[in-house]
Amino acid sequence: MGTVIGTVAVLVLFALTLAVALRHRPDLAPAPRLSPDLAETILLRAGFPATAHNVLAVREHLGTLFLEQGRRDVDPARWAEVEAACEAGRPDVHGDMGAWPQHVLDQIAAAGRGPDGAGGGAAAARLARRCQDALLASVGTGRGVFGGSLFEPLPRPGAAAV
Repeated sequence: MGTVIGTVAVLVLFALTLAVALRHRPDLAPAPRLSPDLAETILLRAGFPATAHNVLAVREHLGTLFLEQGRRDVDPARWAEVEAACEAGRPDVHGDMGAWPQHVLDQIAAAGRGPDGAGGGAAAARLARRCQDALLASVGTGRGVFGGSLFEPLPRPGAAAV
């Protein structure tokens, strides 16, 4: 009985040590988990309705943007491998388009890690923020996903319906 308690205590101590190490070393953490309603939030912040079509379009664009921008955070020798893994995973997660941007971010985080295992999670977190900011910066500029005619803006309060 004493051996079992000792083993459990050692395992708990190891788990706590690992959790603290990951919390204080974000560069060792995996890619951040994207919010399931990230596309809806981006659409609403941009002033567009979160229709099924719009959500799907933003998720598709977000995954593509991660893939385009993620090149900066990955060793060029590994980039073709990352790109192939992202595209190969696309049909598998296409039924849930929300899963594709996460899949791309996970692949970039895994490849962005250096030989010592550091760097991938932090780089992926910066990438996610950078891409979200870029999407929102395109609102009203006439360029980018929100600058074109892909979406209909939300009606303005007090505006008559056409």
